[in-house]
Amino acid sequence: MNKTFKITCTVITPLFMGGAYQQPELRTQSINGILRWWFRAAGGSLEDEKRIFGWGGKISNQGLVRIFIKDFNEFQKQKFSKVFNNRGEVKQDSGINYIGFSLDQRFKRDQNDRVQREYIKENQSFEIKIFFHPKATESDIKKFFSSLWLAFNLGNFGSRSRRGFGSIKIEKIENENNNITNNCFELNFIPEGNIEDWIKKNLEKIKEILSSKPRGDIPYLFGNFNIYQIQKSNLKNLNNWINEVQQGRRGNYLKNFWNRNNINHWNDLLDFMGFLLMAYRSYRQPDYNNAKNILLNRKVNDPVFERAVFGLPLNFYFSSLRNRKNNRGIVHLKQGNQTLRRASPLMIKIVQNRNNYEGLFIVMKSTFMPINSVLIFSRVRVYLPNNNQWNVIDDFISSLQKYKLVKEIY
Repeated sequence: MNKTFKITCTVITPLFMGGAYQQPELRTQSINGILRWWFRAAGGSLEDEKRIFGWGGKISNQGLVRIFIKDFNEFQKQKFSKVFNNRGEVKQDSGINYIGFSLDQRFKRDQNDRVQREYIKENQSFEIKIFFHPKATESDIKKFFSSLWLAFNLGNFGSRSRRGFGSIKIEKIENENNNITNNCFELNFIPEGNIEDWIKKNLEKIKEILSSKPRGDIPYLFGNFNIYQIQKSNLKNLNNWINEVQQGRRGNYLKNFWNRNNINHWNDLLDFMGFLLMAYRSYRQPDYNNAKNILLNRKVNDPVFERAVFGLPLNFYFSSLRNRKNNRGIVHLKQGNQTLRRASPLMIKIVQNRNNYEGLFIVMKSTFMPINSVLIFSRVRVYLPNNNQWNVIDDFISSLQKYKLVKEIY
């Protein structure tokens, strides 16, 4: 039985994986962490996780698999740049700017003192070598490859991975006899044909291999989980969607225009999907008024912030209050004196299918807040909706479905 594999991978979207000083580099620990996360989300058992990936508890073990990344010192790297207009100001209707806001902290092109994250450029390839311990069974290897399929075909790597950055595709898999075997254990790692059928077939096989069962508060792939594919042929419906979701909203910076007529490349998809999020969230109530009133020291009874479920922390800035000292605030998730982060349950994934690019919104709901935690905005306790905390995400997806901008494929 083959216990050594070589995997050739290609970076699809800018990859912000790095060390302690955010210098761009591929890190085995980061890849291992993503593989383990997807194994848990797919309902792999705790016992299998400990045996395959290792465990650092009181009774520690090293696991059955080792991953090595072939020399990557020759990677081309560059600084991430927002899109600016002719006056050198940040372009307000750019979806890339919105989802990559923290990667380039400039508001004007000439602000050279602001942070610009460096990244590994797209269209570059590297190799991962995988070695299994002699004690690894065929079942162990199958389970590991299930996690590998999920991490590369549904997940992303590095910073801003939930917003579509760090998408990597597997080009080919070779065993120890140098035989190319892209169909490993009935899992097809290379997208082909209809993307919906390809995803469904592979997920069904993974569920069978892992004998999947949900694990506590961990998001569960075969439970409250959905995948929606961008329908690129229906862009003509975009303006009608914008008019409906923004009905009644006003503001100088309302994001109500996307300046392209087609989607041909990964950056078009990222920009479009980022714009959809931005346009839907722009000036959305009740969050907008609640945040503004709190900053103005006005009393608000049990203020609701629906958008918090898109991920925390959540920033608010009011240009209309720029002459005031208190013109911005952040919704934080607090547990005692500790400030926590909460990754978004809505993920963006870019998949390359031959010469085409497909955009996926992946919704993976689970327990949103730990027990005894609260939301705080500018020292005021705020809340999620009582009736349906997921309302804002559900409404976002259903509005896109109504105008056939997305299609549910899983």
